[in-house]
Amino acid sequence: MVFRFLTVSLLAVAMASTVQAESADSVLALSTDNDLFAPTQTDRDYTAGVAITYSSNSEDFIRNPVSSVSQGLDSVLLPQLGGEVGEPGSAALELGVYGFTPEEIKESAIDRSDRPYSSLVYFSSSQSYQTPGADSGWTTSMTVGVLGLDILKSGQNAVHKIVGSDRANGWDHQISNGGEPTFRYSAAYHQYLDASESDQQFKVTYFGSAGYLTEFGAALVFRDGLISSPDNRFNPELMAYGERAPGVSAPGGREHYFWGGLSVKARAYNAFLQGQFRDSDHELDANDLNILLAEVWAGYTHSFLAGTELSYVLRVQSSEIKSGTGNRTLAWGGLVFSKRL
Repeated sequence: MVFRFLTVSLLAVAMASTVQAESADSVLALSTDNDLFAPTQTDRDYTAGVAITYSSNSEDFIRNPVSSVSQGLDSVLLPQLGGEVGEPGSAALELGVYGFTPEEIKESAIDRSDRPYSSLVYFSSSQSYQTPGADSGWTTSMTVGVLGLDILKSGQNAVHKIVGSDRANGWDHQISNGGEPTFRYSAAYHQYLDASESDQQFKVTYFGSAGYLTEFGAALVFRDGLISSPDNRFNPELMAYGERAPGVSAPGGREHYFWGGLSVKARAYNAFLQGQFRDSDHELDANDLNILLAEVWAGYTHSFLAGTELSYVLRVQSSEIKSGTGNRTLAWGGLVFSKRL
C-alpha cells in the first residue's frame, strides 16, 4: 500500500511539472536489475531491483518540497566539502525496491558462512550542480527508506512461481525483519577531462556517502558514440545497487553509445550485511567484511523514436565477504527504459 501510494505521488509530481514547463528537459525511466541478466545466470547476492525515476531541469520541479529538503542539506554540507552551492541544474526523484539473498534459498535455516537476506524500499531525491567554467560539477542524493519489509520477498517468490524456480524460504531471517527506517546522504565531485570530445566523454568522480552505506572512493567513467544527453546527468558510477536517481541519462536527441568505467572504494559500513539498530537473526561483523572493493561496468544505450531510450549494463564487483560461502564475486545486469516527456 505504501509503495503504491508513493508511486502514484511520484507520477503526479512528474505530470504536474511537465504540464507547467513543457519546454523542460524531463525524463521518466523504469529500471530493473537481476543477477539472472548477467552471463553467470545466478540467483544470489544482489538478486533483483525495480525503480521508477523522474528527472527534470524544470524550475517548478527542482523546487518541489522533497528536493527542497535535499537541497537544504546540500547548502549545509557541500561547503564543508569545498563545493559551491548555487541553483541545481536538474533534479530527480526515485522510488524503488531491491534486495539480496544467499546462495542457498531453498532452505529456511540460516547459513552463517553466507550473506543474510536483506531488502530496502526507498525514496530518493538527487540533484546536479554545474560549477563555473563547466569543467566540473557536483551530484548529491538524499535517500530515506525502510529495511526488512516483505515487498521483495513477495515479489521474488511470485516471479519464481511463474518461471518454475525455487521458492526463497529464508526471508523471515532478513535484516531488520518487519521493518526499520534508514537513511543515506551521498555527494560526488565530477572532473570532466580535457580529452573529452562530442563523441567521446571522460570524467573522474570522487564520491562518498554516509548512512546505511558508508563509503568513499573514486571512479573513471567514459562513453563513446553518438551522444546528445548532458554529461552532468549521466552518472552510472554513483549507482548503489538498485539506486539510480543520480544516474539516469536525459535523452537530448538521437543517440547510441557504449559506456563503462571502474571504481575503487573503501566501505566502512553496510547495513545489508551488518544490520542496523534492531537485532536480526543473521548479521555479519565488520571483521567479516572486505573494506576495499572494486567494481567495473559496461553498457550500451540506444535511442528510438519519440524520445524513448533503452540501456543495458553489466556490473561486476569484488567480494564483500572475506571468507566462507559468501566469499565470491558479485555480477548482475540491468535494463533501463526511459521516455523523454
